[in-house]
Amino acid sequence: MNANTVEGIIFLAFVMILYAVYFVKGDKKKVKDASKKSVKVFIQNSVRIYAVFVIIAILQKFISPEAVSSFLLRFNGLTGILAGALAGSVMMGPGATSYPIGQYLLSNGAGYAIVAAFLFTWVGIGVISIPYEFKFLGKEFTLLRNGFTFVAAIFIALLMGVLL
Repeated sequence: MNANTVEGIIFLAFVMILYAVYFVKGDKKKVKDASKKSVKVFIQNSVRIYAVFVIIAILQKFISPEAVSSFLLRFNGLTGILAGALAGSVMMGPGATSYPIGQYLLSNGAGYAIVAAFLFTWVGIGVISIPYEFKFLGKEFTLLRNGFTFVAAIFIALLMGVLL
């Protein structure tokens, strides 16, 4: 078992103990109502998260790293940075899954700026998960966060291009 699984089990056990203590010492009706509501929210969110993961998996299955790389290798300069940022925004995923693509791009002549834009937006922006983010964080926050992240990605990519 990895550390995340152990931490998750510990956290779940802690929550269950709190529910049990409150059920015994507190208002049983409130505990039942809270339990019903939390199960409902858990199921709703699980379905949404599962849908996001399915979409990401489909994209990553049908849009291979080689396809992304060959697409990005066609560009350079500011156009390449924008293409890298857009591709990373759409592909999205954990950082570790984007490193092989970044390595492939670098070994085939892509500039550091394009790779930096791609990696930054891959982790920082999730076009697919925007509706989910709207629901919990609101449209204004979501749009501002993704907009600022995109601008920051361009800025950091330009800076990386100058420095490296």
